[in-house]
Amino acid sequence: MRLEICTYDDRFEASLSDRFTSADLRAFRELLSQIKISKCSVIVLDLANLDWIDSAGLGMLLLARDAALKDNFQLVLRSPQGNVKSLLKLGRFDTIFDMQF
Repeated sequence: MRLEICTYDDRFEASLSDRFTSADLRAFRELLSQIKISKCSVIVLDLANLDWIDSAGLGMLLLARDAALKDNFQLVLRSPQGNVKSLLKLGRFDTIFDMQF
């Protein structure tokens, strides 16, 4: 997974690209720590350039959702494409996440 982060005002945006797999757990936990430290109220995970996500990647998105509920911030999954979009819909992630297609 490649990751680009930007923050402005009360918004934290992280753009994930390439593949999101179990190998990315450490980096994703670090991202969650950065999100918590930022104290932003809106967190956007931009998935537009994410080519692949496996079951571990889906699980990490659920970790982010748990963090959002615990730390009271809005979590948005933005612009999933192709296979990633299909897997998110198949897993009914669109019912538990704020998703912007």
